[in-house]
Parts: sequence; structure tokens; C-alpha cells
Amino acid sequence: MMPMVTERFVAAAWTRGADAIILDLEDSVPMHLKHHARRLVKDAIALVSRGGARVHVRLNHATAVEELDDVVWPGVSLLMYAKTETAQEVRLLDERISVLEEARGIPPGSIELTAIIETPRGVANAMDIVQASTRIVRFGGGAGYDMGNEYKVDIFTDTDPWLYTKGECELAGRAAGAAPSMSVFLPNPEGSVSDAAWTRSQALASMRCGARGGVALHPGVVEALTTSFTPAQDDLVTARTVLLAYHRLCRTRETWTRAGDLVVDRYEAERARELLWWGVLCRQRDDEKREALARAEGVT
Repeated sequence: MMPMVTERFVAAAWTRGADAIILDLEDSVPMHLKHHARRLVKDAIALVSRGGARVHVRLNHATAVEELDDVVWPGVSLLMYAKTETAQEVRLLDERISVLEEARGIPPGSIELTAIIETPRGVANAMDIVQASTRIVRFGGGAGYDMGNEYKVDIFTDTDPWLYTKGECELAGRAAGAAPSMSVFLPNPEGSVSDAAWTRSQALASMRCGARGGVALHPGVVEALTTSFTPAQDDLVTARTVLLAYHRLCRTRETWTRAGDLVVDRYEAERARELLWWGVLCRQRDDEKREALARAEGVT
């Protein structure tokens, strides 16, 4: 996540090893610089993507539609709409994005949209929101600073104040067929965004619960996120063992079998298959970033 108006942060973003750089127009930008910030996006796209990162942009809630004219350009792969509350808001964004895609030579429907749920009203409308646009391919939310402000609670405690609201959003997303965008709660009383050890622990726990990525608010935790959300070699070996055992099982009339200490059935086989595929995608993404970084460093 990069504040769009902090030039030195944006200039160094491509060196951080992230899968995507979020050019932020929202909370990290002072009110008097909002209009200026969105005018910087077009020129920043090529810069922040030099290391292979995809380019995302976080929009402001109140001015999102008008901001689209300044941020929908070739090279942007995803737009994040802050404080989404209704399906109609999403449909309006979708319509305007489609117009701009056609006008600017961008493949139709290629820009994804993330509806960030940060208010009670948004949680209540989660199912309608996730179904409002085919651009929404992952979904979650219901937590964070803005929810804390709405609820008037301290979010840096040893209990999870968002257990229900996060679950409601994840349930809506999964029911609609969207990939889950979620994170497991771990106490972080200090509210640190630069603690790599804490980030790694949370990412590993989230990975086990179905998450496949997270957001870094500080460059010091990018590596912790990318390595934690990459399947460990031991887990990939186990997944291959499960699939081999399941293939043998399919030639019998039994519904389950054992592979050493492992119980293998169709459910475990499906989990193993997904993990192996995720491992392939992670390797491909790492290769893309490595090649892009080599090209960029060769130029400099």
C-alpha cells in the first residue's frame, strides 16, 4: 500500500518484491491533496510495475466515480472501492469502468473491482454487493479502523471484535462463488504494521483457513506475507502423496484409505489438488517478478 502523494515511497515501490502495489488515494492522502493525488496515477503505473507488480488503486468513497477518469488506464488491474455500502454503488462504478475501458483500449471487463466492506450497512448488504458486478472475483471485509470508528471500539485488543462481521462477509462471498478475502485474528495490542514475525504468524494461520494473500501497510512485511502464503515444500509433498493415494482409491469400491498416517478421501484429495495448483501459481508469479526485476535492473 503506497500513499500516492509520497513521491519517495512510490518511486521505491517496484523494489519491494510485492505481487501488487496499491496506489492509495484514500486514508493516506490529506484532504487538500485528494484531487492532486489522482492526477499522479497515470504516470505512476509504469514506475511501480517495473518489478513485475500489478497495479491496484484504492478509491475514495465519496468521489470514486469521478476519480475513475484519472485512474482507469492500461496497466491498472484492480480498483478498490472504500466503504462500499450498496449494490447500486458498485453497479455505477462498473458502468463507468466499462465506458473507460472501451475508450482507452483496455480489454472489456479486465479491470477487477474490490468492494471493501467497512461499515455496518455494508455488512448488512454484503450478499447484494458481491453479486452486483462480475468484476468482483474476491470478497471479504467487515473489519478494520473504519469499522472500529463506527462501533466505537478499541480494535487493538486480545479479542476479535469483528468475528461476526468478518464471517458474514466471507459467507456472502463464498456463497456467491468469490474467492475469500480474509485474515485470521491474532492479538496485536500495539497495532504495529511493521512486525514481520506477527505478520508471518497471521498469514500462516490465514493460509490454513483458506486465504491466499494479504495487504502490507509497511514494506518490511512484504517478504513475510509472500513466503507465508507460498505453500511449503513439505506441504506440497504431502499433497502429492494424498493425490496418489486417492487415484489408487478410485480404482476400488472404498470411500477412504490411508497413506501412512494420513486419512485420504475425496475431500482431502480436493484440498490437496487446490494446494498444488496454488503452488504452481505462486511459482509462476515469482518467475514473472524475477524476470521483470532483471529487466528493470538491466535498464538502470
